[in-house]
Amino acid sequence: MAVRLKSLKPYLFNAYYNWIIENEMTPHILVNATYKGVVVPESYITDGSIILSLLPSSIDSFHATSNAISFKARFAGKSEDIYVPYSAIEQLIAVEAQAALPIGRALEQLDLAPEDEIYPDEGIVKDGPEFEIDTKDSDDLTTETLQKGNDKDSEKNKEPGFEFV
Repeated sequence: MAVRLKSLKPYLFNAYYNWIIENEMTPHILVNATYKGVVVPESYITDGSIILSLLPSSIDSFHATSNAISFKARFAGKSEDIYVPYSAIEQLIAVEAQAALPIGRALEQLDLAPEDEIYPDEGIVKDGPEFEIDTKDSDDLTTETLQKGNDKDSEKNKEPGFEFV
């Protein structure tokens, strides 16, 4: 039975977000507001983008799910529901450090539990690996010749806990 992994996205997002907060900096996100599924106040969108503060004292009901972040924020005194898929987040910004991480693209690339893909062991039967090992040159090598070669260079090829063969 295949093990379904939970999405890595909320954990990675929260790690960087919490790092910003713990270092007493102000987190902001630059959002591609034209991305499908984004829910932000349209009157605050400029050139297809919006910058949102994620300072805990400025937002309420913050949630990081497997696909997006959501929270409530006030705009001109009015509470608004915000929903931003990770792919729409162009940058997570630590304002005081003037540092920005292109988090949306990074999360999509790093996720170990993609939702729309088949897991390697689902529905595919394989008799062996998809590659072959070329053994034509390895017939000349014996354990004895390998050990002799290693003895000469053993000091420069060793690292603590490892031995290169």
